[in-house]
Amino acid sequence: MSVQAQGRSFGLWAVILIGAVYGLVFGGMRLALSDNLTLDDAMANVLAQTLSLGYVERQPPLYEWVLWSVQQLTGPNLLSFLLIKYALLSATFAFLYLAATRIFSDWHWQVVAGVTPLLLFQFGWNLHEGVTHTMMLSCMVAASFWSFMRLVERGGARDYLLFGLFIGLGLLSKYNFVGFLVILLICALLQPALRARLLDWRMLLSLAMAAVVTAPFTYWLIKGQRDLVAVFDDAVAPRASEWLKARAIGFVGALYAPFGFLLPLIAILLVGFPRMVPQGWAALKQSVRPRDWPGSTPDWPLLLLHMTIGGFVFLILGALLTGATHYLERYMHPFFLLTPLWLLVLVERTGNAERKVKVLAGLILVLTVLVAPLRAYDLMNSMGPGCGKCRMAIPYDGLGEALRAGGFRSGTVIATNRDDAGNLRRLFPMRASSVCAIRTTRLRFAPWIARRQVPWSGAPPRVKNPQKARRRNSPRWGRASRVHRKRSACPGRPSARPRPTGTGPGASPSRRRPAPRRNSFFRRPADNVFAWLPAHDSEWSRESFKTPILINTPRKRVQCKPILPCILPLVILH
Repeated sequence: MSVQAQGRSFGLWAVILIGAVYGLVFGGMRLALSDNLTLDDAMANVLAQTLSLGYVERQPPLYEWVLWSVQQLTGPNLLSFLLIKYALLSATFAFLYLAATRIFSDWHWQVVAGVTPLLLFQFGWNLHEGVTHTMMLSCMVAASFWSFMRLVERGGARDYLLFGLFIGLGLLSKYNFVGFLVILLICALLQPALRARLLDWRMLLSLAMAAVVTAPFTYWLIKGQRDLVAVFDDAVAPRASEWLKARAIGFVGALYAPFGFLLPLIAILLVGFPRMVPQGWAALKQSVRPRDWPGSTPDWPLLLLHMTIGGFVFLILGALLTGATHYLERYMHPFFLLTPLWLLVLVERTGNAERKVKVLAGLILVLTVLVAPLRAYDLMNSMGPGCGKCRMAIPYDGLGEALRAGGFRSGTVIATNRDDAGNLRRLFPMRASSVCAIRTTRLRFAPWIARRQVPWSGAPPRVKNPQKARRRNSPRWGRASRVHRKRSACPGRPSARPRPTGTGPGASPSRRRPAPRRNSFFRRPADNVFAWLPAHDSEWSRESFKTPILINTPRKRVQCKPILPCILPLVILH
């Protein structure tokens, strides 16, 4: 093995090790403080109960497929999400490093380029909580770019198939991967050496491979007649009704969001290495003069610059032509994830490269070490009385104990909140979970109210006398209307489940006649309904340990009206 090959192998294992240690530190910190699932993790935990061709229109299913596979070994817990997240981060580092080996000659620069995303806020901080499909997208962007570089260098049939494989996986990771692919192909056509590879007949192999990989999800979209245009409109909907104002907002967002995504890296480089500015200006002038472009050999820094410019053009055209305005920093991964490689090229060209790469490596190390205690403080603050939304502080384990103490052995978990549904599935892995819209003001079943003195302790609840409760002349009590359900099916919902309305299993939820006293939803006297209702007042966001209410439907029917306007988890026993 040559010295260059040995250095490349060492650098590859170095960036993978950095990603593994990084994930071990931050993942262990998260596991030590709370097992709760938050944000996208909770919803993914509901969707990944089964292996399906597709789950929701808004996101392709690749992440859920990987999550389902991992959870066959780990169970539906937080560990499965952390393993996937930091494994994808390590893979992203590895692919960026492999791409950097074709841009930089010094292996020190190659390693620094591989781990440069740690200097981006979206990776160094925002990554640690709730990032799911975006992490998969980032890995596929880096992998696709590396496979394209490999295709240009070698040009074999296997290289085209590999490129098509990563294209297909990228399309299954997130829809905005299409933007990256369009920009890559258009910018590659500008260089003769790259254009020759793209126009080769073997590119059909890449297209065929991508079609095979995406075929299951494509079939799911076509069969279900899913409207992706509506998904796009919902994701980047205009923030203003006026035509001109919406375009102006979108244009400003298209200029601001990329720089916000590149922070603080771009600020650090501009302040620490100001001589890169003239280098960047010279590169910009070269990028618009075709006579200065290389002919027979690929110019990867020029391609990266063209792709960066193409990212701005893509966003601006999207704003002007479609009125898209919802441009956020967390949506910029497919357009500007590779831009740091070009910025590092500018720094290297300013001279004294050996010293500057050591400075950059030291900055990455120092900032990463500084982020660790800040992350620990943020986690502990999220667990305390001063928390904001308090997702990590909600004692779901106590809720699970209370449900078991109340008799929950089998059944289906239905929740109107994704955090509750995902965490209840974590506590009851063998139970089906779903997220639906259920209004308690229309709850027709007859529960009695049991207030807990200690939130979600395992002790049996103290229950108010249902007979006295019936006779109370209070607006809290009275005949309740039947359950209202949305016609749309719940994501992740099992196909076989008792229907909560009507008079029989096949009854329609839209029937208007009064339901009979006994309905098929409670076919046996032992059936129960539990619900957690936190105190929804102005102090809920600051006091996370409010005393909840357990609603239990006993054998004897008691009419009551729910006290609160919103129900969170509803556990149906059958």
